[in-house]
Amino acid sequence: KGLHEIEFIAQGQSEAGIEFYAWDFDYNEENKIFKPNILRDKDGKQHKKFEAGIYCIAVKVIDNDGLESVEVIKLKINGKSELQPSDKSPA
Repeated sequence: KGLHEIEFIAQGQSEAGIEFYAWDFDYNEENKIFKPNILRDKDGKQHKKFEAGIYCIAVKVIDNDGLESVEVIKLKINGKSELQPSDKSPA
């Protein structure tokens, strides 16, 4: 089906300690709307399968004091390359 599995790793640091990570794999960058697909990820590691396209992905880290920070990346997944038969016949 042309799905590509991507591994994401988030690492946050805080003197209070990290409470959890939240992931939004369809982040609305224009309106800055964060709607997590995955909430309360304790490890900061996720795997997700994507079709070809461009995606905006956000991860939010929340520490034990309730402070939070969001990082956003754009991900481009190229489609499957199929070789076309050559029009030239062997000589």
